[in-house]
Amino acid sequence: MSYNGIGLATVRGTATSGHVQYNAGHVRNSSRRHRTWKNANDGRDDGRGGRGGNNKNKLLTNEALKEGASSLALHEKKRQLEVRLFELRDRLEDRGVKDEAIEQEVERERKRVMDRWEEDKRMEDERRGRLLKLQQ
Repeated sequence: MSYNGIGLATVRGTATSGHVQYNAGHVRNSSRRHRTWKNANDGRDDGRGGRGGNNKNKLLTNEALKEGASSLALHEKKRQLEVRLFELRDRLEDRGVKDEAIEQEVERERKRVMDRWEEDKRMEDERRGRLLKLQQ
């Protein structure tokens, strides 16, 4: 009593009829790929039907990939900053510094690093602007 290799070889001793039911929750890979493609393109299909072409494999634009990579890099930088600040807090606690002074020092260090990042970003934006002017 099997269907496409699914089910029991024999129903003897199982107290069931051996009927194999269809799994309505199963999603096939091709359907999943199609849905992913449509989601990545705001629900627009490519209009060609079938497998598509070169753009079918490219779910996200270069700008979206670049933005995603930069946001991940920024998140990692912030995470590393918080690790360093926690280590600073730990060292200050070991020295016996008061809690208020520890908080002030940690906030001062956080602000210093964030201001430096903002300055670096501003300088990079200015440099890109100059490069774009030169290219035009």
